[in-house]
Amino acid sequence: MCALAVVLFHFKTGGLLSNLPAIRHGWIFVDFFFVLSGFVLAHAYFGRVGREVSVWRFLGLRLGRIYPLHAAVLAAMVVLELVKLAMPGLGAREAFGPGRTVPDLIASLLLLHSSGFTRDLVWNVPSWSIAAEFWAYAAFALLVLTRRIWPFALLAAVSVLTLLAVNPDLYDATYDAGTIRCFYGFSLGVITWSLRGETDWRPSPMLAALAELLFVAAVIGFATVVWGGPRTLAAPILFAGAVFVFADDAGPVSRLLATRLPVLLGTLSYSIYMIHPLVQGRVMEALARFGLARTGVADSVTATGLTADAITLVMLVLVIGVAALAYRWIEKPARDWSRRRLRAPAVEAEAPTF
Repeated sequence: MCALAVVLFHFKTGGLLSNLPAIRHGWIFVDFFFVLSGFVLAHAYFGRVGREVSVWRFLGLRLGRIYPLHAAVLAAMVVLELVKLAMPGLGAREAFGPGRTVPDLIASLLLLHSSGFTRDLVWNVPSWSIAAEFWAYAAFALLVLTRRIWPFALLAAVSVLTLLAVNPDLYDATYDAGTIRCFYGFSLGVITWSLRGETDWRPSPMLAALAELLFVAAVIGFATVVWGGPRTLAAPILFAGAVFVFADDAGPVSRLLATRLPVLLGTLSYSIYMIHPLVQGRVMEALARFGLARTGVADSVTATGLTADAITLVMLVLVIGVAALAYRWIEKPARDWSRRRLRAPAVEAEAPTF
């Protein structure tokens, strides 16, 4: 659901679906990914890195999980730029223009485009968060060797203080301070996992239902009301609470999300997240030929009302369809190959999507 909210956030139209307040602020759900990653990786690896799993094998497995699809999307985008170079005027933007230069490509390949090595969001825009996650994995692999939670609490505190000092708005903390932003949410996820183990939280069905519904309302309400500024720094704390509550799978929302379609979307969520700019760009170019979209500095659908919503639904179907192909032919085979090469045990399957 969070991945689809980000997809809709990046698709500007005059329709209802793209302009729901929670969707227009949907960028904030990237921080949910960070918190969830910290929680699930702590669950799968906290007592194992440095014992059953070496630091290098852990990082190799994480690279095998995130990097092949990242590289494949970059390769597809490079091909598109080469086509535009060979056929000037094909697209609204110049080939290898701002954000798609060779130095930007190198930074993306080295996963450095969330640490101030670029001047803006580059190439596959949402992949800044994947770069940030990799460095959070590296920090986790080192800090978890202490077998203590306080280093993660310290990292979260230092990260949020740094953000307050240099960029007190999560919306703006991407290509420059995205790694710090990820450290903050990821550390909160690890802390949340620890709190789950230390508390005897076994809610009754009624309490579980109430807690889940309240957190869903709180998350939607927060995303609806809060756009920018220092208040956004509260989002990872709210998401940590949601992860704490939903970890039991004990309420009606959890049961709904365990049905076939949500499980399928969850399986495809990483591919959906990574592939959607590539698909949306082609949709915008096709619409522009019929006068239904503007392309250039900021792509947007010019249609309004039901027409815009119909276009949005078609875009979502295309994104999910291409994501299914990417999962089948790139993401899953690469993940399985890395596990075989690194001789990872079955528990590695518990590693999260993000």
